[in-house]
Amino acid sequence: MKKSSLILGLVFLTSTFQLIAQNSSSPKPESIVYTIGYNKVPDKCNIPLIGFINVAKGSYTGLQIGFANTTASNFNGLGIGFANTIGSNKTGALIGFFNTIGSSSKGLDVGFFNTIGNSGSGIEVGFFNTLGSSFHGIQTGFFNTLGSSANGAQIGFFNTLGSSMHGLQVGFFNTLGKEADGIQVGFSNILGGSMKGIQIGFSNIDGKEAKGIQLGFFNRTPELSGIGIGFLNVVDTVKTGVPIGFLSFVKKGGYQALEIGTNEMFPVNIAYKTGIKQFYTSLLLSYSPISHNHYAIGMGIGSFVPLNSKLSFNPELLSQTTCTVSWDQIYSLHLNFDYKLSDKLSIAAGPTVVWNHLQNGTILHEPVFAIYQNELDANNKLLVGLNVALRYQL
Repeated sequence: MKKSSLILGLVFLTSTFQLIAQNSSSPKPESIVYTIGYNKVPDKCNIPLIGFINVAKGSYTGLQIGFANTTASNFNGLGIGFANTIGSNKTGALIGFFNTIGSSSKGLDVGFFNTIGNSGSGIEVGFFNTLGSSFHGIQTGFFNTLGSSANGAQIGFFNTLGSSMHGLQVGFFNTLGKEADGIQVGFSNILGGSMKGIQIGFSNIDGKEAKGIQLGFFNRTPELSGIGIGFLNVVDTVKTGVPIGFLSFVKKGGYQALEIGTNEMFPVNIAYKTGIKQFYTSLLLSYSPISHNHYAIGMGIGSFVPLNSKLSFNPELLSQTTCTVSWDQIYSLHLNFDYKLSDKLSIAAGPTVVWNHLQNGTILHEPVFAIYQNELDANNKLLVGLNVALRYQL
């Protein structure tokens, strides 16, 4: 008797049974197919679907667990399967290898491939995430692609947005078609429009304007309205900001000059200056025939403070390293006054304060002259001298 009951139970579970349900959109009744292998329900029939293949012919609210879950229209609930397909909108959670939503998604999507035809809001986690329109929330994956805008956080190896970003974007490669407002962090950041906020990367390239902070090895923007900090900054126009770097090139309104000068430490100095007059950097090569250290290389920073149409106060801070016999470190503050002789030519002169520090060796660098000098100890000397230079603006 028990054996017969078990057989009847197995037959009941593995065979198709049919229930009659009334479809709200059609007067014709539609059947429900419910088996272990295949389940099908009509529109708005919300019984749980647990099987290998689950099909909802219209909208569905509830639970779907199977290898392949398909809802023809809207879905509201939890779907767990290898492949989850929603024809229209989704509210709730989808967990699977392939998640495909024809229109919009609200809630949680977790899968290897997540594809949304229109917009999304909530949390999306996957290896490939693709949205046709905008997304609000958190999107994380190896490849993240949005056809329009993102509001929230986008985290991945490759992040691509067709329009704008508001919030946080973190990835190895970040590409935006238009504007960014927030924080962008990546090895390479490329924007078709303007950046407003903070941009951090090895290379930062903006198509229109940088408003805020650009921090990277290479920074490129047509207009700078903020601070660009990098080894190399390339700017067409500086509006209300300043580029700070080893080399900064400003196409319109920038400052580039070649200088030949003499001072108390080295009678021959050749320098190249580039940036803007508010802040520029100098690359310096120096020579002295009388010291055991004949050559030195260095760099520095400087600024112009206009006093009238021809005269400017021009302080400079320089750091040089001798490179012949011993390694002296020479730090100099030049308090120059720059006078324009013509549009291209100017002469600069002023007192200097020098700290000479012996880094590696036994003899300090020998100055050519000094207004004042004081040997603090065997490795440190303080001097006051004079700098004179002729400049040609490029």
